[in-house]
Amino acid sequence: MTNDTRLIPRVSFKGVFIFMIILFIGTLFIPQFFLLLGLSLRLSYFLAAGISASIGLIFVLTKVDATPGEKHFFKKRIIISIIVGFVTSALITFVFG
Repeated sequence: MTNDTRLIPRVSFKGVFIFMIILFIGTLFIPQFFLLLGLSLRLSYFLAAGISASIGLIFVLTKVDATPGEKHFFKKRIIISIIVGFVTSALITFVFG
């Protein structure tokens, strides 16, 4: 398959770096907001990591590593990003954490 026909594009080092920065900043600042709302520490980190990972993946897959001809994959990439972000966050927080 060529890069133009892939649902998930090849992710560059720049995309990985941007994703990691978004994930780090999100997990550093967002849990305090959830703790102020009265949620538990584990649930706060799960939500913060899920939201941060989803935002990071959406940004990388739709802006950083996407080409202009891949607009028809936009909604599918957003849905995949949200699913992967929250599933990964759940595995890390509740299964391995």
